[in-house]
Amino acid sequence: MIIFGLRASHIGSVEVDGSACTYCQNSGTQNISQFGRYFHIFWIPMFPAGKSTFSECVHCKRTIRKKEFSSELKNVYQINKSKIKRPVWHWSGLILLGILVTSFIILSKI
Repeated sequence: MIIFGLRASHIGSVEVDGSACTYCQNSGTQNISQFGRYFHIFWIPMFPAGKSTFSECVHCKRTIRKKEFSSELKNVYQINKSKIKRPVWHWSGLILLGILVTSFIILSKI
């Protein structure tokens, strides 16, 4: 029995300064968060399988998907998206598999 599937993890967040929530009109209460999905086998991450980006108001808890961002939120996201990087451990299964295959090839030639 092989256990596999998709899981998600929080990659990072950026605080949005000076932008008012479109629902509650509070200023400076929004965060842009990004979650990364990855494929896993026996809970070992093999490779990334997508990203999801959301904006959340800390005051009213309203969540907005990336495709629903206002032009102001899009600008803030474009400026700060380089700060949010996918972690290397999302690739850890493929890295381990590559190391194992390489070591078996090297050891078989000795």
